[in-house]
Formats: sequence, C-alpha cells, structure tokens
Amino acid sequence: MQAPRIIYGTAWKKTDTPRLVFEALSAGFRGIDTACQPRHYREDLVGAGLAQAIVKGVVKREEVFLQTKFSPIDAHDASTIPYDPKAAIEDQVRTSVQVSLKNLQTSYIDSIVLHSPLPTLELTVRAWKVLEEFVDQGIIHQLGVSNEYNASRFQQLYEAVRVKPKALQNRRCRTDSTQTVGTIKSCASFALLMVLRINPSGP
Repeated sequence: MQAPRIIYGTAWKKTDTPRLVFEALSAGFRGIDTACQPRHYREDLVGAGLAQAIVKGVVKREEVFLQTKFSPIDAHDASTIPYDPKAAIEDQVRTSVQVSLKNLQTSYIDSIVLHSPLPTLELTVRAWKVLEEFVDQGIIHQLGVSNEYNASRFQQLYEAVRVKPKALQNRRCRTDSTQTVGTIKSCASFALLMVLRINPSGP
C-alpha cells in the first residue's frame, strides 16, 4: 500500500489515543504513525483504536497505511523499554517488531522506520538487516529512517543495505530550512518519499 499524503501522528495522546485514532479514521485519515516507544506513544491504544474502527466498519485493515518505529535504547525511559537493553541489537529489533505486531493487533505492518540512526553505521546496518528479514517474510512492507539530518550518513546507509529505505521522516520547523536541504536533495536523488513532520508552533 502506498503511503497517503497526510499521516495522522499519535505521539503524546496518552489515554485519549484510541478515541483520537478512531476519530481520525472516521474523518478520512488513512495513514497512522506510531512507535514502540512508551515514553511518547501508546502503541497498544493505537491498535485498540484501529480495531474499533475495523469492527464498526469505518475501515478495512488493508485500507490503512500503518507505520511504527524501532526506537533505540536512548529514546526510552529505562523502566519502559520494550526489549532487553542488554541484548544484541538484532534481538532488540526482533522483540520490538513482535511487540508492535501484538500492540497493533495486526499480522503485518506497512512501514517500520528507524526512529533515529544508531550510534554507528555498523549498528544501524545490523538493525536494518533484521528488518529486512521481516520484509522478506511479508510482515513488514517497507522501511524508512527518521530524524536523520546527515545526508552523507544517510547515503552510506542507503548504499550498505539490500532493502532500500522508502521514506525519510524528519521534523520541519519554520526556521530550520538548512537542516533538511541536504537530506531533501538525497531523497530526490534516490527517488524517496520525504515525510516532513510539521511543527506549527516552532519559531
């Protein structure tokens, strides 16, 4: 399924998440973004809202572009990390994907995004190779990267992996035009979808 032009974000909605996801789908949104990151997202409640919309006939699962993220250790609160932080990066990624599938009450995920690059290219590629395994199984349909503002590093990842990233999702505020110009050019050269998370309250 192709990503819609506008995707509904679910960060910071806490216990209102299922109601707001249901309302978003009822209003016509066909893309939902979340993350396996309890610090900022209630991925389980996104799944509840989606399930309610499906049961009530608002949408069919195949009509919704569902995107979640693998979040590295430093993006979590220590008490709510959804995987063993002492495990190898490969096991962290596998566990995170399985938790997401359970939370979202789905057998497949349209897109999984690395919430941010890992500390080294080697670790990022190791994480990516696990996600490629899920793509090969049809469990994940496409991969992407978020919060990557280093065009050179992004290109290194692109060239190092077998399943190429289909999207780059970055924040866009009114005063950060120089922050994204390099990665936008990279997206254009690799025919990628550039997803800008607009921050209207930014300076």
